[in-house]
Amino acid sequence: MARVVLLQCLLLLIQLYGCWCSVQVFEFQARGEQSDSHLQYGDKLAFPPLDSLSFCVRLRFYFLWEVSGFLQVSDNSTGQVIHTIQAEVNLNYIRVTLSKFRRYYFLTHRLRALTWHHLCITHGNGVTVSYLDGVQQDYHNYLLSEPITGTHIKIGSWNVDHSFSGQLAQVNIWSRTLTAEEVAALAECIMEEEGDVVPWKGPWTPVGDVKETQESFDDLCQEASGTDYFIFTDFTAISAFQVCEGLGGSLPTPHSKEEYTTLLKAVEKHHGEGGKVCKPFWVGITDVKEEGVWTHMKYMTQVRPSWAVDEPDGNKLENCAVAEGLLKLADTRCDDVQCTVCAVPRRPVWVLLGACERYRRNTHLVALQEKSGNFVFRGYSDYKIIQNKNKTEWLWWDWRSKENVASLVNAVNGFPIGRQTWTMKKAMCGEAEGHKRRLLLTPCSAGQFSCDDASCIPLFQRCDLKFDCRDKSDESGCQLVWFPPVYRPDLPPVINSDNNSSEPLPVTLHVIIESADVDTPSMDMHVNLNVSMTWQEARLNFLNLNEDYTLNRLPYETMKRVWVPVVDFTNTKGIHITQTDHQATMVVNMQGNASLGDDTQPEELEVYSGLENPISVRRKYSITFQCQFDLKMYPFDEQFCHMELTMLSASSRLLVFDKAATKAIYRGNPQLVEYFVGDVDVDFHNDRDFAVMIIKLQLLRRSGFIIMNVYIPSLLLLVISYLTLYFTPSNFQVRVLASLTSLLVMATLYTQASASLPKTSYFKMVDVWLLSSIFFIFIIIVLHTVIDRVREWEPTNTQTASGIKKISPAPSVRSSTSNTVHPSQGEKVTMDESGEPPDVEESSNRLWRLMDMCFKHSTSSISFPGAKTRPLFEKIILGARVLVLGLLVIFNLIYWTIVLM
Repeated sequence: MARVVLLQCLLLLIQLYGCWCSVQVFEFQARGEQSDSHLQYGDKLAFPPLDSLSFCVRLRFYFLWEVSGFLQVSDNSTGQVIHTIQAEVNLNYIRVTLSKFRRYYFLTHRLRALTWHHLCITHGNGVTVSYLDGVQQDYHNYLLSEPITGTHIKIGSWNVDHSFSGQLAQVNIWSRTLTAEEVAALAECIMEEEGDVVPWKGPWTPVGDVKETQESFDDLCQEASGTDYFIFTDFTAISAFQVCEGLGGSLPTPHSKEEYTTLLKAVEKHHGEGGKVCKPFWVGITDVKEEGVWTHMKYMTQVRPSWAVDEPDGNKLENCAVAEGLLKLADTRCDDVQCTVCAVPRRPVWVLLGACERYRRNTHLVALQEKSGNFVFRGYSDYKIIQNKNKTEWLWWDWRSKENVASLVNAVNGFPIGRQTWTMKKAMCGEAEGHKRRLLLTPCSAGQFSCDDASCIPLFQRCDLKFDCRDKSDESGCQLVWFPPVYRPDLPPVINSDNNSSEPLPVTLHVIIESADVDTPSMDMHVNLNVSMTWQEARLNFLNLNEDYTLNRLPYETMKRVWVPVVDFTNTKGIHITQTDHQATMVVNMQGNASLGDDTQPEELEVYSGLENPISVRRKYSITFQCQFDLKMYPFDEQFCHMELTMLSASSRLLVFDKAATKAIYRGNPQLVEYFVGDVDVDFHNDRDFAVMIIKLQLLRRSGFIIMNVYIPSLLLLVISYLTLYFTPSNFQVRVLASLTSLLVMATLYTQASASLPKTSYFKMVDVWLLSSIFFIFIIIVLHTVIDRVREWEPTNTQTASGIKKISPAPSVRSSTSNTVHPSQGEKVTMDESGEPPDVEESSNRLWRLMDMCFKHSTSSISFPGAKTRPLFEKIILGARVLVLGLLVIFNLIYWTIVLM
């Protein structure tokens, strides 16, 4: 009895294990002929009103139509059929209808034909989320206007025109919102949960062309991560390597028994299906670069292969290797013809570019090897690429309309992959039948560039001034600008070419002043400028841009075709405007995101809009600007030299300077000969007829030179002149000569200072200083003259306490012969014996005697015992010292206050 129970348990476990390891799969329209083949739910279906729901499906499509509907829930309880749930699949999106809410859910990755994918849609709390293979793709916010109900469900089609071609499995509908973790678990086959509204276990009733099979979970869940093996014969090592890499794979090199066994099974499978015996076959190693050092052909990494006995034995003659048996490799000549086993990741997406097809599904293909060994690229929709019966050419065949679209003769390495020239058998892309056209058949994914041989490199390596493709095709045809059919380089662009915007186009200027040389006498400034103008050209699109802006430089021939703003340097000596010549550099600034180009070009294109990616043109200029200096405060002045720039290309109604982005900076040596460069300000006048921008360069005078060479010497001369007031009064000649010398030197300083400055009608501070210094020295000289005259007029006296003793001057020789007159008789001029006036000396003596008498009379009443009376000239000297010093102090206080303020 116990044995019976144990046996029954084992049978139950086997059944459960079999149910878990296999999945019911339905196939619809395997040959791609549209019909209304579908599944119907066998039992009566009555949806409860749903405000939240989730549905998931695992699908594997063969062909795609304009609408490939695979799920439809309808409600006919009111007598009128209302579709409450509809789902369709396409290459890059899923379109779902929930009640009256229909939206596209775009996918981050393209769906692959003949590959299992897991799709889920969840709705709850007003949010609808889409999932692909367990990863969230897109979402929309929407509150359903009414609950979702249903009485009928169709899986596999909506109708004849909206049907699905492929396989479907695990279609379930829940009355709740699945979490992201639950969706991921379902996609990875970690969890298997039936829907509580519609379970996949059915019952289902097939209608039309529907085939039921059982598939294992491994096939459904891990099929996309597998490897395809393509077997070819009669290939040299180089051709085998290029074909395998062009197919998106590589020549495998077995390093273990399991790897070799897998390759051998693929070869034996090919043999069993009627293929030619393929043994030995190429492996992907070589020692071409260095004899004895074997490296991987694709990754160039060093490997240590398991050689057969007495191998390798070819020395420098045999630089490639083949697999002869289980872990038995042998070297051989690279130009030998051997079998090839290509290991390719499962179902790469092939794209045909340059075909001018409207729908992307028509340009997507999958590579397949038929049982006969023939290789075919089967399209997702109407096309396939096959060889003719004689295998002399490849045909681009429209199997639905049964007509040849194009043909390829003498394909490189015998395959149509890569960038090759086809002959059109029907009119295409505006070209007549029979025209030669370049087409690209590539397995490269998004973000990659296809070389001519179909090998892939990162897209950012395209046009980076170095060869990354083996055939060097990545540096050919590096077109950066895509001109529209009608483009006028003489007309300025608008902000947005799609609408007639009335706003003027802002042009950004970056002015870098690299050096400056100011000539004060001529009032001009010579500068070296680096001017960069940036604007948006919405009429253009750009291709092949790189994050390194130096690689986005336009060639001169292209630069001449692009509109460029013209700016006039207004206040210059001569006529100077911005130029776009061989010395100019034009680059495109990659700032916006790229969009995928259409299929009209045989290459991967990332198109950048001119509205989001501005153009910059940069050039150096050496220009002399005319400045207007106000030198009243020289040499303690602060000057501003204005550089005026005027937009000449169009009026301010169309073009203005961008106030926010435009800037000017000084990067040269701020220590000039006469000035120190300060701040740089920019003023805008976009309200004028033509937009004007004024750059104000602050120049702070370096007054140290003038102070050392003018002010200090002149101050010393003033001090010297003033000190002459302290010289001996009787030494008149020394005092006057010192003052006169100071005056002459001061005048020389004034002349030199005036010669180094512009001729102005107003006085400068240095002029005030020098003229005032000259004036002070002049006053000192006048005072010396007055002092000396007073000293000469005043008789020499010795004043004592008892009185004044007069020292009479010695009589002259002529005094004995002159006539005298008593003072009481008045002054009377008499003639000497010769009849001439008396001698001057005699007259002087008389004058002194007269002054002495007046002095005695005036001082007799104010005499003090023991007091000395100071001579008049000494009093004048004291007054002169005080007067000159006071004037100098007052002048300097006023002068330097003005300077410092």
